[in-house]
Amino acid sequence: MKSQRYKGLFEDWEVGVAKNVIEKFRNQWKCLDLEGFDDLLQECLFHWHSVKDKYDPSFGASRQTFMSRVVKNKLGHIIEKFSTDKRKIFTEAESLDQPLSDGDDEPTLLDILSEDEKYATNLRIHAELKIDISRTVQKLTPKQQELCRLLGEEGISIPEASQLLGMPRGTLYEEVKRIKSIFQKENLNEYLD
Repeated sequence: MKSQRYKGLFEDWEVGVAKNVIEKFRNQWKCLDLEGFDDLLQECLFHWHSVKDKYDPSFGASRQTFMSRVVKNKLGHIIEKFSTDKRKIFTEAESLDQPLSDGDDEPTLLDILSEDEKYATNLRIHAELKIDISRTVQKLTPKQQELCRLLGEEGISIPEASQLLGMPRGTLYEEVKRIKSIFQKENLNEYLD
């Protein structure tokens, strides 16, 4: 069944998967509330539209699992952008009494300071997590590190990684199992998606 809202571009299951992932991320990353749910949904769906042809069922993942991973990666990039933008804000001087938008009844920076404190706490937790992940990645072999970079940061598939690294797919799948095992030992297995 096609979703009426996006004029048949997406099926209902696609919209459902995106909504589920976005809701989970918004519960964890309050900075995403600044973007608005519908805007995030649109960004994620249109990103999905641009990459969904790369789905290959021979890898054993369902189309829904593949889409979930694509949406998670897109949201991760949005969160990283917020983090970068947040650092830029700290370098600019602003009055705490200045309204955030036009109008006298609008909230000021001072009104939302407590939310920023929550956001700073989330950033600190995120930074600590990055350190833990970085330490774990250092335990990997150089080939495993490169494989993580290609599959995670670059978002390429195992066949593409196989060509780039000059290694058979089967070997790469075994390396992924070894990587997962190392992350599980460090209690970081939930960050492997």
